[in-house]
Amino acid sequence: MKRIIVFAIAIITTTTAIWAQHEEGTFNLQPKVGMNIATLSDADKYIVDLCFGLEGEYMLADRFSLAAGIIMSNQGAKYNDKTGDFTTDLDYVNVPITANFYVLPGLAIKAGVQPAFRTKAKMKSNDGTVDLDEFIRVNRKELGNDINVSKFDIAIPVGLSYEFYNIVLDARYSWGLQKIVNAGDAFYNRGFQITLGYKLQLN
Repeated sequence: MKRIIVFAIAIITTTTAIWAQHEEGTFNLQPKVGMNIATLSDADKYIVDLCFGLEGEYMLADRFSLAAGIIMSNQGAKYNDKTGDFTTDLDYVNVPITANFYVLPGLAIKAGVQPAFRTKAKMKSNDGTVDLDEFIRVNRKELGNDINVSKFDIAIPVGLSYEFYNIVLDARYSWGLQKIVNAGDAFYNRGFQITLGYKLQLN
């Protein structure tokens, strides 16, 4: 009986320790690193690459918070057609802003909006690598004055996270709403992002 009581106290203490990180009015910062499993709509293959960044979270209530972050992210897709195999390589600074609802101690569901700013756009093929911005600039007369690779994206992220003793496993899926290129096929960013982070409680 004594062992059962000790075990019950241990469970309650552990749960309390986890839940105490989510008191109303507290703020934390979370460095995180992980991977993207990304593609583009109408592409037939994914690419896997790294992501990393920092996220801040403010508890508006004991089970509800708002979070915003800056995540460096490599995205794009692989695909092939009659002319060969291609990889679109896109780098973004993502700014995810999410509402988080804690349905259980440590377990949150989240959704929000994610503006993003592109820093690189390259196309890789069997013939080599081409910088898309430079390619369009050089071939502007043939391609037309209006064509460009968008430097801005906006997406809708939804996902789940689980926290245990300040360590956070986060998985989310994002639907891009902005065309990557404003001509031809309507390619949009799509993809999973899985990160591992550590919460630093600031107050």
